[in-house]
Amino acid sequence: MAVAVGVSAYADHQRQEAIERITDLLEQLHEDSLEKERSALDGCRDAIDKATSVLLDQGRIGLSLGLDSSSYAINTAIEGAKRRLTKWQDALAALPDGPVEVGTLTKPFPGINEDGGAFRTHLELARLAVALKRRVLVLQAVEHAQLVGTNNPFQSFVGSLRDDERRVDELESGINSVLLRLSTMELKRPGGFRSIMFTQGEVDDLLKAAYRLRALGDGLDVGYHRADVAIEIERSSDGSLVVFPAVAA
Repeated sequence: MAVAVGVSAYADHQRQEAIERITDLLEQLHEDSLEKERSALDGCRDAIDKATSVLLDQGRIGLSLGLDSSSYAINTAIEGAKRRLTKWQDALAALPDGPVEVGTLTKPFPGINEDGGAFRTHLELARLAVALKRRVLVLQAVEHAQLVGTNNPFQSFVGSLRDDERRVDELESGINSVLLRLSTMELKRPGGFRSIMFTQGEVDDLLKAAYRLRALGDGLDVGYHRADVAIEIERSSDGSLVVFPAVAA
């Protein structure tokens, strides 16, 4: 239970950071469709928080908490993020070798050279969906752990949870790979470098775009792979707990 609370708290921290960034981006973008996506995801917080509290009190999650509808909204957002990731990966694969023009890059990644923009908002929506999905997986795992006493190991259910976690990890890893590639992209002015003369505005715009691309790689943890571990907890009839050392799952 303590491990589950820790993981859930970390996922909630990721969710809060994503919400703050999305709020700033949407204020600049003014797109109703993206605002609706954010509202649908943010509306899941109340159900997840209540379900977390119920489980920590050793209770059972009921339909009245609305976790099922929240899970549906999160899964819908996850699928949307997967489709966008596929488009980003295809766009990167289609780019020519060497430096590219800013205009060529902004077609598949609109607004990537600006402080706000559709691409950056889509990126934060994906991060929010991932953070919320991780919290739901924790809730489902803890709820299952409470039912283990019925002598039903729920092997198929546990397997589906692991598959969900693997898919979320793959989505997050794919997004990070796209950002890493974009952060190392070389830019060139429209028309290439054949012209010797650069206006001050062209230089400033090119530098700003380059700096914003480099910033996409800040804080990425693409080399980190979380190991699967199992932590056994035994509860005696008197209510005392014994936590055994973590072992490879």
